[in-house]
Amino acid sequence: MLIVPTEKQLDWKHAPVVLLIIVLTNIAVFIFYQSQDFGKVTAAVNPFINEGLMEQEWPLFEDYLKREKQYDELRDLKRLYEQEYYWPVAQYMFSDTGYYKHALRAARTEMTRSDYDSWKTRRTALQDTFNSRSAYAYGLRSTEVSPVTLITHQFLHGGVMHIFGNLLFLVIFGFAVEAALGHFRFLCFYLIGGVVAGLAQVVTTLGSDVPLVGASGAISGVMAMYLAVFRLKKIEFFYWIFFFVGYFRAPALLILPFYIGKEIYSYYTAVDSNVAFMAHAGGFVAGGILVGLTLLYDKNVLNNAYIEEDQKVSPREKALAEIYRAIESLRFDFALKQLNSLIDQQGLDFELAHIRFNLQKIRKRNGFKQSFHELMTLAGLTPDEIELQKKVWLETKEAPALLSKDDQLELAFRFTGLNDLSAAEQIFDGLYSVKFKPAELKLLAAKLATRFADKKDNARNLKFQEIGQQLANGGQHGVL
Repeated sequence: MLIVPTEKQLDWKHAPVVLLIIVLTNIAVFIFYQSQDFGKVTAAVNPFINEGLMEQEWPLFEDYLKREKQYDELRDLKRLYEQEYYWPVAQYMFSDTGYYKHALRAARTEMTRSDYDSWKTRRTALQDTFNSRSAYAYGLRSTEVSPVTLITHQFLHGGVMHIFGNLLFLVIFGFAVEAALGHFRFLCFYLIGGVVAGLAQVVTTLGSDVPLVGASGAISGVMAMYLAVFRLKKIEFFYWIFFFVGYFRAPALLILPFYIGKEIYSYYTAVDSNVAFMAHAGGFVAGGILVGLTLLYDKNVLNNAYIEEDQKVSPREKALAEIYRAIESLRFDFALKQLNSLIDQQGLDFELAHIRFNLQKIRKRNGFKQSFHELMTLAGLTPDEIELQKKVWLETKEAPALLSKDDQLELAFRFTGLNDLSAAEQIFDGLYSVKFKPAELKLLAAKLATRFADKKDNARNLKFQEIGQQLANGGQHGVL
C-alpha cells in the first residue's frame, strides 16, 4: 500500500540545494565508507575460525545461550556448528555483545592465567575489528546512545534497496518542503526529525544491542512536514493499494494520522519485521510538531507564494490522467474514446500507441490489427521504446499475421540492435521459411551473425553465417 502526494513538481526556481547535499552525502557514505564493511567482517571472522578461537569458545557460548534461555537460537546455531557452517555462527557470536561480556568473565575460570591473557588480547582485537563496521561504529543502539550516533545513524543504510527506497521518498517529499521552509530550516528540521525518530526507537527497544541505521525516521519527519505545510489545503495524492492505482484529492493534514497509525499498527502486528516502525512514527510526530510550533511562532515563516502556486498541468497529462482513471474503473470504451480524441489533437506517439494497443487487445475488435500495426511501425523510437516494442511482439502470439512481411523485415533489422535477439531471430525464421526477399534476408542474416558473434553465441553465429552463404549462392535449404 502506498499513498504519496503529487501536488508539486520539482521546480529549479526553488533549487533544493540542501536536499541534494543530503542525498549525495548518503550515497557517498554508502559507496566509500560502508563498502568496507565486508572486509572488516572477514578480517575478524576468518582468524576467529582458523586460529581455533571459535572452537575454544564454543562451550562458553553454549552455556551463555542456556543461561539466557535462548533455546531456539542454541538449537539452530548448534546444528550449523556441527555441520561446519562456521561463518554465520561466528558472526552471531561477534554480534552478541552480551555474550562477549560473558565470555570475558567466564573464560577466567576456564583457562589458565597465561592462556586467558593470550586469548583475551587476540579476542579483543578481533572484536574491535568486527565492531568497526559502520552499523556498530555509528549506528544507534539502545544500549549505547550518544549525540553522535543520533545524527550519524541517519546517513547509514543496510543495502542498495534500503538506500534507494529511502532516497526516492526523500526526493519525492523533500524538494517541496525545502522550498516552503527554506534551506537552513529544512536542514535543521530534517536532522531533528531523525533524532526524535531514533529516540522513539530507543525507548521502544530498551536493552537491545541491534543497531538502528537508515534515513527513514528523518524522511518520515519530512513527509509529515509536507502535510503540515499544506495543512487543510486539498492536494493531490497518488495511491496504490493492491491492484488499485489512481489519484485523489484530500486535505493534506487528514493523511498524517493515517501515516502514524499505519506505523503503530505495523509495530504491533509485524513483530518479526526488522523495520523500525516506531522510528517512523516518531519521525512523523516530530515533523508535524516542528512545523506546527514554527507556525505558532511566526505565521509568515512559510513560502506561501510557493505553496499556493498552481503548477499548471499540461493538457496531455490531464487527458492521460482521465484515461487512466477510466481504465481503473473498467470503462474501456470511454478510455479508448478519450485516447482517440487525444491522438487527434496531439498526434500519435509511442506512449499513446501502446495504450491504444492495450485497450484494443482487451476485446480484439476491428481496431486491434490497426493498433498493432501502428505500434510496430512507429519510427524514431528510443532504445527503451524499441525494447518495449520487442516485448509486445513476443507476447502477441498472432503477431506475424497482423503485420506485413515488409514491415516484419524492417522490424527485425530494428531488433538486431537490442541485447535480446530472440525477436529478431523469430522474425527471420518466419520470413526465411517462406523465401521472402532473399537479398534482404541475406543482409539480415549477416547482421544477426555479427551480433551473435558479439554475444559469444557460436552456434547461432554459425547458423546465420551458413544461411547467409546459402542465400548468397541462390539457395535456400538447410535446417533452421
